[in-house]
Amino acid sequence: MQQDTTMAAREGGSAGIDDYAQPLEAVARSERRHVCPLPLRVADRRALFGEWLEANPRAVREIELTALAIDARGMRVSTKYLIEKQRYEGTSGLTGVPFVDGEGAEHTYKINNSDSSLLARWLLGRHPGMRIELRESMFDEEEKHEA
Repeated sequence: MQQDTTMAAREGGSAGIDDYAQPLEAVARSERRHVCPLPLRVADRRALFGEWLEANPRAVREIELTALAIDARGMRVSTKYLIEKQRYEGTSGLTGVPFVDGEGAEHTYKINNSDSSLLARWLLGRHPGMRIELRESMFDEEEKHEA
């Protein structure tokens, strides 16, 4: 019963009566984690990216301000550059977003170059006139299917 309840909590299902016997930290930890099969699907990557943005407000603000400064100089903004600059020169620590794969193994999502198109689209959503070159990505295919 305990294993079934824990699995339901991990998968975002309803908690069972036995969950009340677990420490608060264990319940909160299991509820925060997503179950995402590897390799990450487009929808999972989008959701984890959104959570990463929320978990890293100072770093996101640094990225946004750097992008605005580059754009103000009349230069094209490179999201790969923004990610690398934050990784190596950012003043804010980066917080990963925990998730569990289909086998139950724990992982931590951190922004990387595979997410540069998500970052570009996020920046353009906030600053539509910004000079960012959008290249075709796996995220475009999902949008085509949704339309």
